[in-house]
Amino acid sequence: MTKNNQIASIGVAIPVVLLSAIILTAIPFTGQQGETYSIFNHFISELGGRRYSELHHLYNSGLIITSLGFLFFAKGLSFFSSTRLSKWAVYIGIFSAILCVFVGLIPEDIRRPHLLIALAFFSCMALSTLLYSIDIIIHQKNRFPLSAGIHGLSISALFVCFISMPKDKMIEKFEKGPLFDRPEIWYLPFFEWLVFFAFISWIVHLSIHMRKLPIQD
Repeated sequence: MTKNNQIASIGVAIPVVLLSAIILTAIPFTGQQGETYSIFNHFISELGGRRYSELHHLYNSGLIITSLGFLFFAKGLSFFSSTRLSKWAVYIGIFSAILCVFVGLIPEDIRRPHLLIALAFFSCMALSTLLYSIDIIIHQKNRFPLSAGIHGLSISALFVCFISMPKDKMIEKFEKGPLFDRPEIWYLPFFEWLVFFAFISWIVHLSIHMRKLPIQD
């Protein structure tokens, strides 16, 4: 198997493994209000909480494994990166993958450290994809298609929407616990899911085209 195919295979495996862990964990999930799991009003990390998620170990293990896969994928992008901008994007991507490992190691119920690390991961991931996508769009040396650049920009746009939303309900959730009245549609966690889906689909997008690209010297 060529290096192109090896890196691309990791890129395709990342969402398959992670989504499998998410779905299997979400099925028996019973939240602090006795509710079932929904992407419309639950944060991703709630699947890893040790108090209410029955299969939290499955989610956290899956997240750690796929974060390591993302680390190798981000490092693999360096073989297709010849500009300074794309190389910086790769470095930040590698750092964000390391942060994601710690998101799995420090679950949601360890609130403040988990929140800080998760925010750092999302911020670095969004910055990395933004820089790499700009490089795809403006530099001919980057041979990924324009569609991959536009796709990557959508991740940053969704992240800005997510980070700009009011956080009062999240504070209320932490303070009230089981007494919290969770909205049927809560846009803050839902946009976190949108960022997540945009990101993993972007990795697959790059992986599909990566098989056709020459390795940069």
